[in-house]
Amino acid sequence: MIKPLFASLALAAVFTAGPIQAADEIVIGATLAKTGRYATSARTTETAIDIAVGEINAAGGINGKQIKLVKFDTNGDPKQAQVAVRSFAEDEGALAVIGPFSSGEARVAFAAGERLGIVQIPNASSAPGLAEKFSYAYRVTESEFLQFNRLVSTMKAKDMAIANTSIMYVSDEFVSKAVGTQLMPAVFGKQGVEVVGEPIGFQTAAFDLSPQVAQLMEKQTDTVAVAGIVEAVVKSAKELRRQGHKGRIIGSGISADPDLAEKIGADGNGMLYAAWFWWDRDDSSRAFTEKFNAENEKRGIEKSGPHHVDASAYDIVYILKAAMEAASITGDADKLKDERTAIRDALATLTHEGVSGRICFDKNGDAELPAYIVEINDGGISLVDSHPANECE
Repeated sequence: MIKPLFASLALAAVFTAGPIQAADEIVIGATLAKTGRYATSARTTETAIDIAVGEINAAGGINGKQIKLVKFDTNGDPKQAQVAVRSFAEDEGALAVIGPFSSGEARVAFAAGERLGIVQIPNASSAPGLAEKFSYAYRVTESEFLQFNRLVSTMKAKDMAIANTSIMYVSDEFVSKAVGTQLMPAVFGKQGVEVVGEPIGFQTAAFDLSPQVAQLMEKQTDTVAVAGIVEAVVKSAKELRRQGHKGRIIGSGISADPDLAEKIGADGNGMLYAAWFWWDRDDSSRAFTEKFNAENEKRGIEKSGPHHVDASAYDIVYILKAAMEAASITGDADKLKDERTAIRDALATLTHEGVSGRICFDKNGDAELPAYIVEINDGGISLVDSHPANECE
């Protein structure tokens, strides 16, 4: 089954001119965010992709052809994500694209990819509903709403104090703002948790959060929920502890970076977040973690272990391989338009066993993934609970 919306328009608009790739190559684009505001979490996406491409090429490639990986660093800029997909489709002869990274980038790039008729699969974009309007958009991520709801469910099931909460969020970043002002309040309402006061926003570059935290401290709550990536959570936690907050700090999926534990230190003791990858889940997750850590060490990159977006990036390469094999993709330049569409169609019914678990796509193009509820204590992380992935329709 394919997502038909806009499909006819997309097919009519495909631009197939461009260089003819080598006869023994299959070109895949990678829209990366190695620099810019997402760099802390996004920089090792490249490591994970490179590992998977290297493994596949060493094993004979896809349908007997080697993967040629073409990369584009967007600096986390949505406009550059649009430029990237156009470059891959029009100039490089790519069959599909891994990325873009963030929800803000995907919001712009998905529309461009639809016009061009080329699949894009982000590994981090998790704002709800971004892919559902586009037939060429898929995501190996999980809904922030679903993951945060699973986290709160775990807290209630395990009798962790969560009668009430307050919320902080990064106000100048698309998904953080959506999570802090819409998704977190909705989940707390569904779960019967009182939200004390209005969510309080702060900008990414804010140095002093004492005024915002002072507002929260006017009434102590069992928890403070923070919507933001690593740096934002660290700043928030340190100021909350400095001003005497004793309760738990909880984060959404955008906080699920293993580097957070070391950076937040004792200020994060008891903090919980939800991730869709757990390194010790099974032999495949452990093997991936070992390869990932070894490759980062070779590259001089300090990383505590795979972020769930790194696991997704690795899985996406193999998902594209499986789709291309199912569709008997040749990579021939004169078949580019039809083969891009064949990849799209193959993805709709594909099921893949990856390092993140069993992956399939729902009717909106989003992967169904598990949740692992992770706790930080004294600079380390431990698994508190897990929730299985939903079944695909």
